[in-house]
Amino acid sequence: MAGRPPLRIGQHGKIKRIELEPGVWIARCRYRDTDGVTRIVERKSPGTDQYGKLAEDALMEALTTRQHTDGGEITLDSKIIDLVNRHIDRLEEDGRADRTIDTYRYCAKLLTKIIAGVRVREATPARIDAAIRSMRNAHGDVLAVQSKTIMKGGLQLAVMADVLSVNPARDVSPMQSKKKRASGAKALTGDELRNMMTQLRESELCQRYDLVDPITLFVATGLRISELLGLRWDDFAAPVIVDDKETVRGKLSITGKVVRATGKGLRRIDETKSEAGTRTVPLPTFGAAVLLARSSVSYRGTRKMIFPSNAGTWRDPDNFRARWREVRDALGVPDATSHSFRKTVATLIDDEGLSARIGADHLGHSRISMTQDKYMARGRMHPVVADILDRTISDG
Repeated sequence: MAGRPPLRIGQHGKIKRIELEPGVWIARCRYRDTDGVTRIVERKSPGTDQYGKLAEDALMEALTTRQHTDGGEITLDSKIIDLVNRHIDRLEEDGRADRTIDTYRYCAKLLTKIIAGVRVREATPARIDAAIRSMRNAHGDVLAVQSKTIMKGGLQLAVMADVLSVNPARDVSPMQSKKKRASGAKALTGDELRNMMTQLRESELCQRYDLVDPITLFVATGLRISELLGLRWDDFAAPVIVDDKETVRGKLSITGKVVRATGKGLRRIDETKSEAGTRTVPLPTFGAAVLLARSSVSYRGTRKMIFPSNAGTWRDPDNFRARWREVRDALGVPDATSHSFRKTVATLIDDEGLSARIGADHLGHSRISMTQDKYMARGRMHPVVADILDRTISDG
């Protein structure tokens, strides 16, 4: 005679209530874990329990938690948003950047209001497209694109579980933006740069906010703001001077960045935006001079970080941007953002007729083209970039 068919993974059997004594019950059932082993799971009444209902409620809560921990079985009745959240959990386990995880979780929270009850069996390309368009109408183009990304990742889990044969999000047409894309940060001309540097050094407000040195280093390096504020004194190699002549140029090693993550606060991580972001940047003379002078000031040179906050902790990029917005009008560069300095360095490299490879190496960009990535040397330091910056700042 055939035995009882096994439970599906993530499924529980019939729940039994057992009275131990008046007002005290145990609720018990069989549950098949992800390793395929069926185990007995039970919970005792958390308080006075006349009929065992409280014990069963406690057991059901434990089973729900167990299914979430196990991942639970994916079926046609699984909710899409549950798969989306599971996909984000997997990305976090795989080491995806904290900022990316926070962004995806925020997007998933908004997406929940649109597809909260939609199940895998109902995930047609048309319905996915409608959800993306609803996100765009409510929250804009960027979150709409992100919503497609995380839905595609969540539904791929259903494909991997052999519940779906194809991913319906894959067949959704690319979304066309309603608005013309902005050109991004504005690069400064040589005259604007020199005038700004003069105004910067003379500004009492910039000195009070400790903006003079970091803005000067932005101009000198073209670093990303997270890279600049993540610099440590250990990353700085001072120039070597012999007989009043520089023989070895100063340089900075870019090995990490400052990030903020929900529940973790602001911290420095030993990662850059991409593999190419880990690099060595040559310093123009004026950049090295700023760091040498700063290192000689006791309350600055003795910190671990080069540009700490007033509390001596890592400096928050958002706070830095807010301070910069307060002063940039007075400096004659009302539209300049922290990224403008990076774009300015890239423009100077291009105007000088240097190769795109030199620009990519200096700025830490991952790709120029497949041919250049595979057949040209990467990660080199290019002192010629520092020469250009010195010449630009000093030209009258």
